Amino acid sequence: MPEEDQGFSYCRKLLKGPSPSHVRELEKSRYPLAMYEHGLTAGESAYEHGGYINIPELPSGVGVRRSGRPDIIEESAYLRILQPAGGWLAADTLEALAFCAETYGKGLVHFTSGGTIEIYTTREQMVPMVRELNAAGLDVGSTGNDLRCLTACCGPLRCDAALIDAPALATYLGQRFIDEQQYPGYPQKVKSGIAGCPNDCIRAMMQKDHSFIGVYRDLPQIDDEILASWLADGGDISVLVSSCPTGALAWTGSTLIIDPEKCWHCMVCINLCPALRPGRERGVAWVVGGKYGHRGPQGPMVGYVLVPFIPIKDEDYAPVGDLFGAFLELWADNARKKERIGDFIARVGPLWVLKELGLKTEPQILISPKRNGFQR
Repeated sequence: MPEEDQGFSYCRKLLKGPSPSHVRELEKSRYPLAMYEHGLTAGESAYEHGGYINIPELPSGVGVRRSGRPDIIEESAYLRILQPAGGWLAADTLEALAFCAETYGKGLVHFTSGGTIEIYTTREQMVPMVRELNAAGLDVGSTGNDLRCLTACCGPLRCDAALIDAPALATYLGQRFIDEQQYPGYPQKVKSGIAGCPNDCIRAMMQKDHSFIGVYRDLPQIDDEILASWLADGGDISVLVSSCPTGALAWTGSTLIIDPEKCWHCMVCINLCPALRPGRERGVAWVVGGKYGHRGPQGPMVGYVLVPFIPIKDEDYAPVGDLFGAFLELWADNARKKERIGDFIARVGPLWVLKELGLKTEPQILISPKRNGFQR
């Protein structure tokens, strides 16, 4: 590496071995590698807390991290780009990102775990870069107290478990609420995700303020012919039956039976046996209030299931968008400053939210009604 004579011992160690190295990628860019080496040596990041800043013509999408070593770099500014739903990027889009990073930035593109794309640059180069991004069909946003980039799983584009077209729903919501992603005006940030089925591979229910999860309302479908073939190939019916979390499966010796009173409509049996497929009555469950962060009185939270089933017919996502928008308005009008959605619902109660939105209370929203403190 270029700085080898400066004693970059930790970074050199991370270059060894057959696994792809992030240090190798940093080394090929104009990233100030001395900052990383300093952090590894000190045991903490060389960057300090940053924030979101305003640049003329750019109401959001701009961030900066302060430097703990201004002798190396004064600050680390970046643009946050709204990623197409599901993470699908054509080769020419990747080339456009690479061109922007090389021409206006440090030659480095960061695909974040939150579903956005970041390019590190300087304040002076941001507006020219955004114009280039706009020409490629991309835009910036998702910073500050706004609606963050809507993430989605890959959906039916390559997953046979998808019950809904998650990227299509995320794209619809992203288009409908584009202003909310680019003009901060909420009490806190709002993260949202769409998962195509209850497997929730993107962990939307755990880490997103809003998640719409593909679900089915009728019983799983059983193909007896495929089941017989699966058993002949060594499938263990006792393992399948015992795997059901509610004991809804039973084997008579020749027939697999599902108890409709016990079935949770999850994906456990479907994941284990190819003879079982999801039911055909499909829609989304609306889960609200999840977050990983420790800030706020509740700390990390799993979301509340406020509406267990919203039917989706003929790719009409307007009812989902209407509900999404109504809740955002309710939260914005009643939340305290910097109050995340999960903490807000914990304070006012999910039943109050349902009442204000004119929604019916469904028994599925309560796991244990007799012990649930929100049942009033």
